[in-house]
Amino acid sequence: GLDGTVSKVASFDETEISYTAAANYMLTDNSGVFVRINSGHRMPYFDDFRDNYGAFQDGNMLIQDVDQYELGYKYVGSNMALYATGFYTEVDPSIFVALSGSTPGEISTNEAYGVEIDGNYYTDTGFAVNLNATVQESKIKKGVNVGKEQQRQPGYQLRVTPSYAFDAGSSSVKVYGTFTMVDSRFSDNGNTVTLPSYEKVDLGVVVDINDALTVQVSADNITDE
Repeated sequence: GLDGTVSKVASFDETEISYTAAANYMLTDNSGVFVRINSGHRMPYFDDFRDNYGAFQDGNMLIQDVDQYELGYKYVGSNMALYATGFYTEVDPSIFVALSGSTPGEISTNEAYGVEIDGNYYTDTGFAVNLNATVQESKIKKGVNVGKEQQRQPGYQLRVTPSYAFDAGSSSVKVYGTFTMVDSRFSDNGNTVTLPSYEKVDLGVVVDINDALTVQVSADNITDE
């Protein structure tokens, strides 16, 4: 009410340990497989105490535990590189607040699994292509909306960036374009409001005039999506 009265008091002093462990095995001089385990924590900040004050008073420390497991393959050759990583992630608790400060947050356990792909292809003529994609399934595992999709988590994202580099006098020039596709997703845990999928195109040029000066011009979302 902005009346000068202190109505909520929070005292917080907690410690958590995060770690990562990984192993890598080379299949050949150019390829290998790896496995990784990550365990981390996100500590609460001011808005978390304000929006979830009732849960905090009931003993919830509002610390998010984030665990991730990865299994991947990687290949690096003379003119190409490819990384493919399968992952499983769990966040507990995940806190979603529909309108900050006005309604209690929805506390749930969320999980996601999928694959990330990152590839690069190069040629001696200056042409190159970069590919980055993520395909995932994200669900609410425990909480009010069990089985619903996590808010703002698209099922896929794809970015392809071809580029061409060449010399122009004493300068080096690279022109590039990026095509992006993002799947539809929901803006709330109840999956009632859909944010539609979209595609967009970006263009750019980078000019290395000399060792001390680089100029870049980029045009974002030229199709106005």
